[in-house]
Amino acid sequence: MNDAGERIQLKLLNVEDAEILLDLQLRNRAVFEEISASDRSDTFYTLEGQVAILERWAKAREEEKRYSFGIFLKATQELIGEISLFELVLEHTDKWIVGYVLDQGHNGKGYMSEALQMVLKFAFSEAGIKRVEAGALPDNIGSIRVLRKAGFQEIGRQNIKIKGRWKEHVMFAVDCPERA
Repeated sequence: MNDAGERIQLKLLNVEDAEILLDLQLRNRAVFEEISASDRSDTFYTLEGQVAILERWAKAREEEKRYSFGIFLKATQELIGEISLFELVLEHTDKWIVGYVLDQGHNGKGYMSEALQMVLKFAFSEAGIKRVEAGALPDNIGSIRVLRKAGFQEIGRQNIKIKGRWKEHVMFAVDCPERA
């Protein structure tokens, strides 16, 4: 899917995007590390590390278990964020999660709300996903606002490991409109 909204465009990320993804990660390292449950070792912040991640994401996309999109400004084609849908299997139950990051210089401009709407349209219309869940730290008011604006409803709390420490997250979910 390469989908364009009013001000942004979503493109599936590929190995060719490793340099610009690395640049995004390096510019926002301190912020992203505070919210990401993924491994952020020093290797992550290398071109080889980003290539390896993009290769894993491509394999997962072929298996229809992950869809990772770059968020690009339409006017400049600058990569300003990343949004992914990925499937987890927990206690014999499949669960689709959406996770996202946005360059801190672009926060508060509505880009993530636009991107999340496009990803949900993809999830429900093209990928056949019936329910998407997301988590946010309770003090991440911007992310919570984005989720609620997209129709997500709070479903509880869950501890998620961030930088080796368990942190409570507010959990949200939205169902495919046909199921609602």
